[in-house]
Amino acid sequence: MTQPHNPTRLQSLDELEFSAVLSDLDGIVYRGDDAIAGAVARFRSWHDQGLPYCFITNNAEKSADDFASKIIGLGIPCTPHQVVSAAEVTLAYVSARYAPGTPVYVVGTPSFKNRVEEAGFVLTGTAAQVVLVALDRQFDYSMMKAALRNVLGGAELIGTNPDLIRPVDDGFEPGAGAIAHSIATAAGVSPKFIGKPSPDIIHLAMERLGVQAQSAIMLGDQLDTDILAAQRAGVRGVFVETGVPINPRSAVKTEYLLQQL
Repeated sequence: MTQPHNPTRLQSLDELEFSAVLSDLDGIVYRGDDAIAGAVARFRSWHDQGLPYCFITNNAEKSADDFASKIIGLGIPCTPHQVVSAAEVTLAYVSARYAPGTPVYVVGTPSFKNRVEEAGFVLTGTAAQVVLVALDRQFDYSMMKAALRNVLGGAELIGTNPDLIRPVDDGFEPGAGAIAHSIATAAGVSPKFIGKPSPDIIHLAMERLGVQAQSAIMLGDQLDTDILAAQRAGVRGVFVETGVPINPRSAVKTEYLLQQL
């Protein structure tokens, strides 16, 4: 897809023609526990119109059921089937390459660790074949040390996503990508990232909705993940300015800009 240098600033999404919506969550639908202005009304309107939508998140903290519950709690109709997370595609990737019973060192929430175990892997602190990194607000030096030693011992370093920062209630916090890169820098390796900007997560969402790329739009607040993933999947990306500020140094250029939903 040709990279536009002068994005079109939209006053409203109604200026575009589309029949399906793919959307990021953090920074688009909510910040922390609070809905972002305009998001609930917009998605409720699409629901009432029968327009299909699916949420695509690099956040691996929760299960699809938990994400759906949070979205419903904000007032937006949603089922777990309408949520595709980086955790889901990451575990599919690892499962396709490693046998059940493979020892894995995990940086992530208890929920994510439970899903790794449910996928058939064994959690370990040493002698891991895979170091799997998701967002973990309890990440500390001892965990970095354990991850480093496993990677130096030959384990593959896999991150659920490359997000360096993410929007929260009172500003921003480091993302899972920042954790993975700290381990990678220490170990002198390059991490393998599975979530956005990989187009696989976009393709899975479109499969669920039964739509083609040309009929969908992708709403996101990060050029190097959301918008790049959309472009790689052939979907029109719309950068919404309610989340992470646009990075003027990024090589990725969005086709459309929108102040808020």
